[in-house]
Amino acid sequence: MSKLEEELNRPQFADFFQLACYDEKRLVGYLSVVSNGATDAYIQDVMVAPAYQGQGIGTTLIELSAHTRYFSRGRFRNQAIAKIKAHRIYMIHVIYGEESLRKYYEKFGFYTMLAGQMESHEV
Repeated sequence: MSKLEEELNRPQFADFFQLACYDEKRLVGYLSVVSNGATDAYIQDVMVAPAYQGQGIGTTLIELSAHTRYFSRGRFRNQAIAKIKAHRIYMIHVIYGEESLRKYYEKFGFYTMLAGQMESHEV
């Protein structure tokens, strides 16, 4: 077992999953989701290799993540949104850095929420 696999099998990663897209052996798309296991899940990363962008890879990864519920011990099953809500995951969040990505995420039903921002200071 690789070091990464060992790390991902630790209990704090029980509600973490990844989806990947390959062109033969080359990784061309990647998405990771982390959840608090109770109410919220966060799309942490969505990446598609530049040469493969615009081909629907990112779209497919996001759509799959919205229909996948990660269960502890490294197993996941495809579920409908209603089943996700039955597990009390009511929100899937995404934080993006570029304003140009807003329309991309809006087509999946994401919308902008007002949120406070806090700065931490060393004491």
